[in-house]
Amino acid sequence: MSPQNLTNVYNQNPTLQGQYTLQQYLDLFGQGSTPTSTPPTTTGDPNPTLIQPKQGIINSNINQYQSGGGGGGITSARGSQQRVNDFNNAIAARQEGLNNPGKVQSFVNSAKQMIGIEPQMSVEQMLARSGYMNPQQRPTGGIPFGVGSAIAMAVPDKYYDMPLEDQIFTQSQMGYNDGSGYKDEFGYNTRSALGNYGEFVGERVDKTGQALVNSAAKRGLTFDPVTGKITDEVTDTNKDLIDDFNKKTSYIQKEFFSFTNKAKERKAISDRVAKEKREQDARIMKAEEERRARAKAKAEAAAQQAREAATADRARARNSGVYASADRQGFTDGRGGGFGSRSTGTNENFSNNTGRGRTGYRYGGRTSYFDGGIVSLRRR
Repeated sequence: MSPQNLTNVYNQNPTLQGQYTLQQYLDLFGQGSTPTSTPPTTTGDPNPTLIQPKQGIINSNINQYQSGGGGGGITSARGSQQRVNDFNNAIAARQEGLNNPGKVQSFVNSAKQMIGIEPQMSVEQMLARSGYMNPQQRPTGGIPFGVGSAIAMAVPDKYYDMPLEDQIFTQSQMGYNDGSGYKDEFGYNTRSALGNYGEFVGERVDKTGQALVNSAAKRGLTFDPVTGKITDEVTDTNKDLIDDFNKKTSYIQKEFFSFTNKAKERKAISDRVAKEKREQDARIMKAEEERRARAKAKAEAAAQQAREAATADRARARNSGVYASADRQGFTDGRGGGFGSRSTGTNENFSNNTGRGRTGYRYGGRTSYFDGGIVSLRRR
């Protein structure tokens, strides 16, 4: 973050002003120059909870930073408990509205769909569809004649350049608006023209963690950003130093804690999206395998029919006279099939209606030798 941006954060935060001079705050982030600035007149007391020796930031007082409640407006001090509550309540209210839109919003959503604009989905809806869903596109992008591109240039929004998982994470952090756009509990933009909030979260974890490492080192202490702990044992010599560290870095610790948890949320969303895509790919692959199996079975059946037809054609070509006679007597269908072929079924002249074996001797069945049948040549 640039010195000017850090200065803006400092000027808008009474807690930082009570703990550091502007130069001391910039030094925490390795910024040596002090831009000209005018301190704000707002006041506030966030009453931060300090780190205790051997007590990690991660998972300590987690309910304090993540619980709901409160919600006394949008003027609470950045990073204060009231601001955290406002932020969480605003996010929850927005997601509830997206999941369960009222009559008016439902009407608006239907009107949008009629002109080809997909209404904004909730985080859970986006996650459920993430296996086959593409990243959201700018609603005005399809306007022809270069109008859509002109709008994109006039009103840039980095959101539409993000991968789906970061779009979902950004949506999960939207809801709190201080009048100048969506912000997080520390006043940073969660959706902006040029920035990716998900990437910013990772950067803040690294920067605030390093600032805590540097601040601890100046006091001869060791801060571990992986565990979020002061690793030194408490002694009479360093007790005052640890207390001073906790007091002077309480706001940075709060940022570090919050952004560390946000980074975990971002990773969980990314993992969920990857899982949904793998499962969708597996479903697509299974459906394709089944389609190929059906096509193969159909082709094999067609090939079998072709072979049978070819066999009948060869037999007819070799015995044209016999087949011509059979056609006249109704033993075939006359369309090229063989005797009793699939096209004719079983010819009734070969049927057995009595159930007593072959019958119809009078009409050509096997008879005794008195009627010209086959006889034995053995002497009697």
